[in-house]
Amino acid sequence: MYVEKRNFGGDWYFVFNVTVDRGIEKMKCVALDKSIDDQNRNIVLVDRYRFEDLWFKLGKDEHVQYYNADSDAKPVNLARCAKKDWLGCAKYSSIEKCFSDTENNPVPIASFVSTSSVHGSRGWVETNGFGVDDLTRTIWLLANGAKEFPVVVNSYESALIVHDLIGVKGSKVYTAKDLHKCAKVIPLTPIY
Repeated sequence: MYVEKRNFGGDWYFVFNVTVDRGIEKMKCVALDKSIDDQNRNIVLVDRYRFEDLWFKLGKDEHVQYYNADSDAKPVNLARCAKKDWLGCAKYSSIEKCFSDTENNPVPIASFVSTSSVHGSRGWVETNGFGVDDLTRTIWLLANGAKEFPVVVNSYESALIVHDLIGVKGSKVYTAKDLHKCAKVIPLTPIY
């Protein structure tokens, strides 16, 4: 995984290169000032296979596919479905547009949260301490073959838990300070 610092509209962002089936897609998060030791915005590199496994175990069939309202398709478990099912998601086409020009307009990184429940299309879902905000973005990455991808976790303690559960082996929880150090290196070097 590579990270760089880029300016968009006068604001600085960390931009991550995420490898998918069709090549490299870029995802971004705000680059906080390197003098700020912010423990409330941390990056964890997620291992897709560890994520899918945990998602399935925690979901208890609550994470189901949501199709267009006029569809007769039977809902499927998102954590254990085929690519065609992810592509059939009602929101997939809108997120596909977001990933159409990530070189000039990187997609914001999804947020993972430490929580006991999240509210979704089927109401409140028990998460056993783990939740995903921006699920459609995550589904896009899975459907397009990303083996690892960055997520934002809003608390250092939660980030340590998420990293322990689904983080890429050999990586760590990256704070803004860590990312400023990694992003300085030209040419790009891996952050782990």
